[in-house]
Amino acid sequence: MSEFKQQIENAARRQRLLLLGFGGFGLGFMLVVAVGFLLMKVTPVKVSPVPAATEAVVTVEKGAAIYFQGSLFSLSRYPVISAAAKGYVTAEREIGPSEEGAAVEVVLRELPAKLTVKVAAPEEALNWRINGKTYPSTSQLEAELDAGHYVVRAEHPYFQPVEREYDLERGESYSDELSLERAVGTIRLNVTPSDANVIFNGQSVSEVPAEISIEAGQYEIEVTKDGFAPIQDVINLTFQQNEIERHYRLQKKPAYVTVSTTPKGGRLTLNGKSVSAGKELQLSANKKYYLRYEKDGYGSKEEEINLKPDEHLDVTFDMALKIGEIHITSTPPASILIDGKPAGNTPLIVRLPATAHDFTLQRPGYVSVNKVIKLDQKAVRKLDVTLKTERAATIDTAKPVYKNSLGMEMRLFEPTEVQLGAPRHEKGQRANEFLRPVNLTRHFYVATTETTEGQYSQFQGKRKRGDNFPVTNISWEEAARFCNWLSKIEGLPMFYKFDGVNYRGFDAQSTGYRLLSEAEWEWLARKAKRNKQTVFPWGDDAVIPKGAGNIADETANGKTPFFVPGYIDGFANAAPAGSFVKDKAGLHDLFGNVSEWVHDFYTLVPPASGEVLADPLGAQAGDKHMFKGASWASGTLTEIRPAYRASSGQGTDKIGFRVARYVYGDAK
Repeated sequence: MSEFKQQIENAARRQRLLLLGFGGFGLGFMLVVAVGFLLMKVTPVKVSPVPAATEAVVTVEKGAAIYFQGSLFSLSRYPVISAAAKGYVTAEREIGPSEEGAAVEVVLRELPAKLTVKVAAPEEALNWRINGKTYPSTSQLEAELDAGHYVVRAEHPYFQPVEREYDLERGESYSDELSLERAVGTIRLNVTPSDANVIFNGQSVSEVPAEISIEAGQYEIEVTKDGFAPIQDVINLTFQQNEIERHYRLQKKPAYVTVSTTPKGGRLTLNGKSVSAGKELQLSANKKYYLRYEKDGYGSKEEEINLKPDEHLDVTFDMALKIGEIHITSTPPASILIDGKPAGNTPLIVRLPATAHDFTLQRPGYVSVNKVIKLDQKAVRKLDVTLKTERAATIDTAKPVYKNSLGMEMRLFEPTEVQLGAPRHEKGQRANEFLRPVNLTRHFYVATTETTEGQYSQFQGKRKRGDNFPVTNISWEEAARFCNWLSKIEGLPMFYKFDGVNYRGFDAQSTGYRLLSEAEWEWLARKAKRNKQTVFPWGDDAVIPKGAGNIADETANGKTPFFVPGYIDGFANAAPAGSFVKDKAGLHDLFGNVSEWVHDFYTLVPPASGEVLADPLGAQAGDKHMFKGASWASGTLTEIRPAYRASSGQGTDKIGFRVARYVYGDAK
């Protein structure tokens, strides 16, 4: 190949490379532009309020962005724009990623107008109002306000108020000056007596009544006359109260009295009102007054006085002690306290100052009687008292029924004698049902229903069936501890004694909550509110009346060892407390539902022949505790009789309890 041809081919190769380079650059530039267009975010921008939007200037303060004809074109995150308009505060707005592409709003706040109002006169603080709104009292008003129409009112008590109207533009500063005119008014004066001297603001008023026309302001008035108490007054004449009338009535100068008393400590009155002795008392002159002094045991004295103006008088009451007599008797004889001090025993005759005395008659085991009696010098007083035993007084005040802190209804009973147990010939009788005569003497309260799970859970959280069901599966000691807990929260002495976890006996004189004794339980089930003692709670007939209680009825066939044919009570297990009607004693579920722990330890020792037990509570210690009464699982004649006795060392799902308490602590 010739050298010339080689040069031509080299030139052609360079031209192809150059064209290829330009093509590549153009393609790259177009790719960059395309990528930039794809990455660019367009966000519409709205400026408000509308008046500001028409002339607002929007600029980009931060970020790679361009604002053009209401939209922001941005390549970077978090661009910041600002908007400015005449009469508005310039506002900046950052646009977050979540706002990109959505319309954003820039809100401009109006620049306030500045109003300054000066006052030529007076050079004092004025009361200012703008459109009825009160502003601080100052000698010059300075306020920043939104654009609009305003009515400004300037007031001073002694000048006529002035109002001006202003139309203010945004960002405008406006100044004005006001001048107030002094207000004028009229003061009318009159006095009684008419010849009194009247000084008005240092000048004597020659004639009254007087009418004075004068500028608004504060004026001093003094009215005087010999023998009369002077009057001083200040009148404030304002533009609002520009007509004032005064009628001054002079009072004669007072008189004075000082009273001394012997003995001290009585009651001193002036025209029936209590006053203090030893102090100077001010009275009206030429007026009747009645001074009276009285003291228990000394009687009373009274004196009439009528004093001249400015007169001073000393009065003395000096009185002697008076003695009265009282005869005191009582049944039975009692010791006497008079005014808290021992005075002897009844019958007693005493002489004491003829005043009120506190007499207290007291005797152990009886309720004290307190009487306040005023003795009389002219007549013998008599005090005859019949003392009532503490037991009788307690019974007199005991409520027939009350509800305790857990809502238990407690019913009061006055027990009598009862024959516990059953004779050998009685059907269902067991050998442990010894016949025992018992005399119950102590009034007691007993809950009309068995203790429920809801009530017991406030002591210990044990729930199985529900709040209204009788609590079961608790031991005798747990029931006793519940009684002590209930006594404690009601401020009653505890009946049962515990040494930590160990049971240590009981206090028979306590009036705290306890379990029923065996004798009380059987008396309630067989004799309370009945004409005679019965075999069953409903009478002597072994046929169970319909609805008598919850026992093992026909539904228990196959579930319990025994059931009562022909009897249906509606419950296969325990029923909610109080589901059955009250018995003759007014108690629920004494028959059936669950058996009940009673207080006594179980014993098989028969009583001594002819022995009558009084309020028996059993031994202080023993092995097992007794429970009484049929349960939902009882289906034999033996178990449904109240004479039935059984014991257990632990709680079961068939044993619950009800609470009782004595009304008083002593026993006969």
